[in-house]
Amino acid sequence: MSKYTIIVLLLFYSLNIMAQDIHFSQFNDLPLAMNPALSGSMDGTFRTGVLYRNQWNSVSVPFESTGLFADFKRSPRILNDQSMGWGIQFLNDRSGSGGLNESIFTINGSFQQYLNSSKNQLISYGISFGGFQKSIDVSAIKFQDQFQIQSLNFGSSSSEENFQNNSLTRFNLATGATYTYYNEYGYQLTTGVSLYNINKPNTSFFGNEDPLSRKFNFHASGIYPLNRRIDIDPSLLYSRQAKNNNFVAGADILYNLGRRTVEKIDLKLGIYGRLKDAMNFTIGMNHDNWNIDIGYDLNLSSLMPVSNSRGAFEISISYVNRMFKGAKNMMYIIPGDRLL
Repeated sequence: MSKYTIIVLLLFYSLNIMAQDIHFSQFNDLPLAMNPALSGSMDGTFRTGVLYRNQWNSVSVPFESTGLFADFKRSPRILNDQSMGWGIQFLNDRSGSGGLNESIFTINGSFQQYLNSSKNQLISYGISFGGFQKSIDVSAIKFQDQFQIQSLNFGSSSSEENFQNNSLTRFNLATGATYTYYNEYGYQLTTGVSLYNINKPNTSFFGNEDPLSRKFNFHASGIYPLNRRIDIDPSLLYSRQAKNNNFVAGADILYNLGRRTVEKIDLKLGIYGRLKDAMNFTIGMNHDNWNIDIGYDLNLSSLMPVSNSRGAFEISISYVNRMFKGAKNMMYIIPGDRLL
């Protein structure tokens, strides 16, 4: 396959994803981007994390995505042992040689309440509001009308594309809810739904109407202890945005090294599959309040002949503060080292 064919394919791919939201393979490591109701869902009072993704580095200028978040949980007395969570999130996406850059900032809030007197079932409601800024470097993009068949190359002539502006800022809104069941033996199940881009902000650089489609998420995750040392943590995420479907499912296997030292250390191995797109493999470690995951996407899509199956690299690091006195009295506990 010639380099010019590769350029055309990547150009089509980059323009095609402009109407879609940022996505990561390690979706559990960026909970506020999955559901605002997950704000404050940890076994401490404070959590923060960062996730970085580098994709198509083997084919062209890489697509780079970064996510940063921090969230808190409080249980004021006026709520009768119920909890509130709130958090902030920043996402940035640079779409390779297409010159498209997007930055997203959101503020998230949640309210958690028990469904029974045993306090082993809990429902959480969440809302997210903020905005995004998109910009495009027109000089970095080559369009179809600039391609010269005779030389099989893009000429120096200017494109006839008429951009009204190359930067825009829009307000955005999202909401969601989750349900959690757990017991004293360590088993846990969490399911949730969320809806993003409720107000369908306009994303056109041409001055016409091009609303960002609403995105629906359904997610589920669990904790299944096999014995004192080994846990299996399955999870899945289904997203639908316009005609685009994204389904990712898999599981992490955690091995507890025990308490022979002062630290609590878990080793983690995970395998996930994205339907008709890629397989994702992760390795990681939980060390007391810290967690690190490293993942790699093996590309299985129609772009495989160009990418040679090489997809994306991801790394995430997170921290949960479990040292505050208030965290010891929480009756609702979600293991933060799994970042549900």
